[in-house]
Parts: sequence; C-alpha cells; structure tokens
Amino acid sequence: MSKIFNAKSIIFILFLLTAIFIYWLTNSLFDEKVNDFLTKNLVSWQKIKPSDEVVLVVIDDKSIEKISWPWQRSLFSDIFNYLEHTCGAKTVVFQNVITVTDTYNPKSDEIFYDNLKKQNKLINSFVLFNSNLVYDVLPKEYLDIFNLKSNVTIHDKSTKANKFTYKSIVRLPKEFLNNVKNLASAIIVEDKDAILRSYVPIVKFKDNYYPSIALSAYSMYTGKTDFYLYDNYLCDAEDCSNLKIPIYDKKAKDYIDNDIFVTAALLKWYKPQSDYYSHKVYSAIDVLDSNKSIKEGELPKISPDKFKDKIVIVGLNADKNVWEQLSETPVLKKHSDLDVHAVMIDNLLKNEFKCYPQYDYSILITALFCFFIIKGFGRLRNNLIFASIFVLIYMIYYFYEFEADIRVCVIAPVITMYYTALVKALYIKITTDRTSDMIKNIMGKYFSKDVMKKIISDMGTLKSGGVRAVVTILFADIRNFTQIAEKLSPQEVSSILNEYFSIIEPIISKYGGIVNKYMGDGLLAVFGEPIKSQDHAINAIYCASEILQEVKHFRDKLISEGRPKIDIGIGINTGEVFAGNIGSEDRIEYTVIGDNVNLASRIEAYNHILKTQFLISEHTYEFVKDSVEVVKLSQVNIKGKSNPVDIYEVLRIKHNV
Repeated sequence: MSKIFNAKSIIFILFLLTAIFIYWLTNSLFDEKVNDFLTKNLVSWQKIKPSDEVVLVVIDDKSIEKISWPWQRSLFSDIFNYLEHTCGAKTVVFQNVITVTDTYNPKSDEIFYDNLKKQNKLINSFVLFNSNLVYDVLPKEYLDIFNLKSNVTIHDKSTKANKFTYKSIVRLPKEFLNNVKNLASAIIVEDKDAILRSYVPIVKFKDNYYPSIALSAYSMYTGKTDFYLYDNYLCDAEDCSNLKIPIYDKKAKDYIDNDIFVTAALLKWYKPQSDYYSHKVYSAIDVLDSNKSIKEGELPKISPDKFKDKIVIVGLNADKNVWEQLSETPVLKKHSDLDVHAVMIDNLLKNEFKCYPQYDYSILITALFCFFIIKGFGRLRNNLIFASIFVLIYMIYYFYEFEADIRVCVIAPVITMYYTALVKALYIKITTDRTSDMIKNIMGKYFSKDVMKKIISDMGTLKSGGVRAVVTILFADIRNFTQIAEKLSPQEVSSILNEYFSIIEPIISKYGGIVNKYMGDGLLAVFGEPIKSQDHAINAIYCASEILQEVKHFRDKLISEGRPKIDIGIGINTGEVFAGNIGSEDRIEYTVIGDNVNLASRIEAYNHILKTQFLISEHTYEFVKDSVEVVKLSQVNIKGKSNPVDIYEVLRIKHNV
C-alpha cells in the first residue's frame, strides 16, 4: 500500500507540475491573442460604439496633398483658434510634440507662440525617455516652469514603492514652454508582443506626477483637477466614489526602446468606424477651409456645431510624404495613436474600463473543474465530453465577465482542462491494463488462459447463463497418483503436478481447447466452447496424441532424476452439453455440464481397467474415423448407462495438423 501510495503521489505531483507549466505556457503564448480575437469580434458583434463627445482633426493625406509638409505652425494656430473661439470646443488636444524652433519660418513660430497665450482650452504634448541623455539634463528654472503647466494634481495614496519613474524629458523650446498653458504626456506603450492593449494615465519624473493627454483632457472637460493614486486604482475623488480607473504596473518600452515600468489601465475598445479610427474624423484641411470660409462670410465645409462642447484631438496621421503614427491593437491592425488617446478619454468619460486580468479566479475555477474531471469518468471519450461541458461553462463565465469589463484567462483554462481529461484517460488505461495483467497472471494460475480471457472480456456484463452446444470433452488423469503421492513430501507432489500441468496446458491451448478445471491430478478440457471450432473432435484427438508423447518424455525425465514415474490415461467424448456461467451473484464459474461430460470421465476411468492410455466414445469416433486407427471395445458397461456402449482405443493418428 505504501508503494502504491508513493507511486500515485509522484504521478499526481508530476501531473500537477505539468498542468501548471501548460497553464503558464498557453497563457503566455496564446491567451492574449485569443483575448484579442474575441475582443475584436465581440466588440463588432455587440456594436460597442464610442461617444460623440470626442472627435479627431487629422492632418491626413488629403491635407498634405494640398499643403505640403512640414506645415508652418501658424496653420496650427488657425486650427486652434477656430476650434476654441469659433466652434466652442470645450477641450482641444494637440498630440504633436514641439521639440525645436522652426528656423526657416521664424515669423510663423512667433505667431504660433504668441497665439498660445490666447488658448485656454488647448493641451499640448510632451514625451519622456528612460535614459539619461546629456541634452536632457534640464536646469531647475526649466523644471520649475514645466511643473506649472499641468492642469492636474496627483495625490499619491499608494503604499507600494512606485517603479514607473522616467529619467528624462524631451526638451521643449523656451518660447513654447513660456507661453503654453497646459502640458500632458503623449506616452503610449505596447506590450512585449508589440500590441497596444493598455494606456498610461499618469507618468512620473523626478518625484512628480504628470497627466496623460487623456487625463488632462478629462480634467479640462469635467473641471476635476485633483486625482488620487492608490495601489490598484486612480480616482478623481479621495473615496473613489466617482471615477475609478483600475491600474497595474507593467514593464514596457519607451520611444527609444528602453525598458520602463509604467502604471497602466486596460482599455475598453470600441467598434472601428473607419480605417485607423473608431471615432469621428475630420480632415485638418477641411477645418482650415471652413475657418477661411467663415471669415469670408461663406458657408463652411464643416459646421462649427460639429465641434461645439466637444473634446477635439488634433494630430498627424498621413502615409504620403510624411509618416503614419499607428499601433496594432486588439480591434485594428493599424490603429491611429490619435484614436488610442480618444478611446482612453471615452473610457474616462463613461467610467468604463477593462479590469486587469483576474488570474486568481481563472486559476481557482480551472483547478476546481480539473478536480471534477479527475473524479469523473475513465474512458477518453467520456472524459472529453465531461471536459467539454466544463469548458462550455467556463466560456459562459468568460463572456459574463467580458460583459462586466473584467478580462479573465480564456485559452489556458481550456487547454488545461482538456489536458487533464487526456491524462486522466491515459492514467486509467495504464492502471487498468496493469490491473488486467495482474488479474490475468493471478487467474492464469487457477483457470486456463481462454477461460480467463472470457471472464475478463465479460467483466462488465458477467452474469449467470450459457448455451447448449456440441463439444468434445477430454479427461486426462494420472494413474495411481494417490499411492505415489503417499510416498512423497508435499513439496515433491506439488513439483511433479506443476511440471505435468505446465506441459499439457499449452498443448490444449494449441489445439483450441480450454482447461475447464483441475481435479487433483486430473483435468477436464473442452473443445468447441467458448472457442468456436467445427473441428473440435479431431483437434481433441490430435491434442491427446501430443500430450501422450510429451508425458512419455516427462516420465523418462522423472526416472533419470530418481523420481517416481507416472502414466496417464485420456478419455474423450463428443456430444451436447450446457456451457456457460454457473453460480450465485457472489461467485460465478464458467463450466460445462451434462451427461456427455460424465461419459467422458467414465471412459477415461476404463483406461485403468483395460490397461490402455487413450480411449474415445463411439460419438467421437463418428467424427474422426477417417483420421485414426482404433481397436473397438464392444459392449462395455458404463456406469450411469442402462445399455452397454462401444468405446475405441486409439492406436495411431493417420495424419496430424
């Protein structure tokens, strides 16, 4: 029992470790991809659309074709003035980062910088790096001014050590920094597989927190300026009673491919409305033309009402003569970075976010289902059905959590459950085969192999019952073995009998017979049932002939070893018997019964009287008379028979198989 327990424990530990590895591997390699696939299709199927409060003004191919890039910055001033002062936009975000002064058009820059003073609703962008660049070593005066350009205050209430600290900021032109009123981070980060799934709502530099474009826009749009950072949430109230952003720390890459830890929020995506975008898009050149038309007293191409009280994000996304600013996301292969910011703003406005993957719940549910699978059925098909039911239940749970904006593992639990079902089936098969082999080895010592095979094959439906069939019965018995045994020790008796039966049992099996039972020094063999054969009578004759030959060799061996010699007698009869399972519910035996069985036994007994070795009944003789030479012994009185019967001594087999 101890060895079995230890073996089972080792198998279970190996299975558990393998299952954990498979869960981790499939989760690492496939789970994000499957989640992306389901997210894309579920978003489209459910027609989850963004709000109309956020729109994009894009410097696109159409804009570049009309006014070649790079644009003079006074054009941006025209767009900002039009959106804020003419259209009444509530917030305007400029996603492009101003890093240098335009030395070719200084007048345009002068207009641009001067105009920044008039833009109260404008948010400009900056970016950070996670490397110490010489030209980014900023003087204290610069940082003092920079820190005044945020419209958001972050109150750090977290208890853990924050890792997301950038080392440098891309320097902004002095004139730009002095005149701009609001600055926000344009940082977006991709996962290690180069897919963008989350957004960075705040960044940290030199112990100061700065808002992202989205958070800054939300602040300006709603008037909320104070935000509270907790370990797992970012809120716009200290008690998190309103806006509550689920956040987590993640490893990412900055713009120049340096490793950085950031605090991120999983984005809730919307159905794409066009190539690159899920939000309403207007061409920048159409905005400029509309501004010009209004100044000239003409109808604008785009009505100012389209931007009234909206959050408008302005930026570049053109692939002709310039470049594309695109990232791969779960819903678009090429998703404009402008729209990614818009998605986060929408999430903030709706207070709807995807929660960080609930691995704990997924692992717990998977472990529970795997436990039930282990306790379930044994066969592979039943195990797979059982596992499929749990997979279906888990997928229902997954879709329920998706509706609740909670992302859970999807492929790893499925693979792990099917793996458990497969291992369970293989384990059952291996242990069953071992048990079957053990049973065969044990039963083979008490039954013939063929009887044993029939019992094992009928294990599932073993019950009393049988058939009537014409068979050939062979009785073999050692003459005077009782007297011989009295002179031997029990060990010597057992040794002789074991050797004797080991010789004749394979011969019986060779000719399609089964040893039905051992009776001391004798045995009963049956030909024709349960192994079907039309030649059971002649097979029994051939079998008896070979047994006599082998026993002769065995007798010579015993004599040479100084042990007592033995002689045997064989009696064969053919006729109808009952063959089948006989017994009670607690114990069943496969046997043959009937008058023809008794006749074979009594014919064998005549060997002792007639000093013969091989006798057959007249019924058997009718089946084999063309194959044997015999001596007829007529009118023999057989016990149990009212009339004398003819029996035959077999002298020689005419031909053998």
